[in-house]
Amino acid sequence: MNPITIITIVVVIVLTIIIFVLSWAAYYYCLKAYKAEVDQGKHDKEIYAEYTAKKKKLQILLSIFSYILLAFVIALFTAGIVFKVQNKDLEIDGKTILVIKTGSMSKNYDEEIYDDSLQFNIGDICIFERVEQETELIEGEVYGYKNNNTIITHRLINIYSTGYEFKGDANAISDYKYSGKLVKRDNIIYHYTGRKIEGIGSFVLYLKSYLGIWSFIAIASVIINSEFASYQFNKVNKKRLDYLRQIQYEA
Repeated sequence: MNPITIITIVVVIVLTIIIFVLSWAAYYYCLKAYKAEVDQGKHDKEIYAEYTAKKKKLQILLSIFSYILLAFVIALFTAGIVFKVQNKDLEIDGKTILVIKTGSMSKNYDEEIYDDSLQFNIGDICIFERVEQETELIEGEVYGYKNNNTIITHRLINIYSTGYEFKGDANAISDYKYSGKLVKRDNIIYHYTGRKIEGIGSFVLYLKSYLGIWSFIAIASVIINSEFASYQFNKVNKKRLDYLRQIQYEA
């Protein structure tokens, strides 16, 4: 990793620790103040009413669903981080989603006419399927090929004995004319399925950035502290409820 990446990671870790400590300090202060009020009997009516009433099944189901959803998001986020560190794309059943970062396939260049049903715009999420080495490639289809550590998603326009020529529909020249190199078959790994989700890719790109990762971690830290604080608030309330019941029993 280069020095800038290392510094960025360190800053992300430091900011995460800061937001975790600040959120915990805020919850702890509120808990301390609330406990003092509970000990003075200021919340006896609310506590007795809340903890003697039966919770509705819908509330319980929603609570369970929220925990399952949070666990799923954390698992998906963790998998994404692992694949990013390993410089791999996350695949499910041979398919992967790629976020479009350029407009090279967003329209037809004036001198060329291509099938616009296979075009996409910046910010679109497109579904690609893995192409096995023995699969015959078809001119006019859109494929994803690896160029260093980047996946280029362009249309195959010519097949030669020495390689493959690709071109972005909106580009004036092909990738071969730009770089002087044909694409080797081993580097062609994905085929565009024609399915896409428009517009939300910008959010995904943000989540993949270091700022986005920190935002997610910061939100997760606040949620974890919130859940722990909620447990402590409930503990205070139940202790007070036991005290109130003991008084009633003795009376």
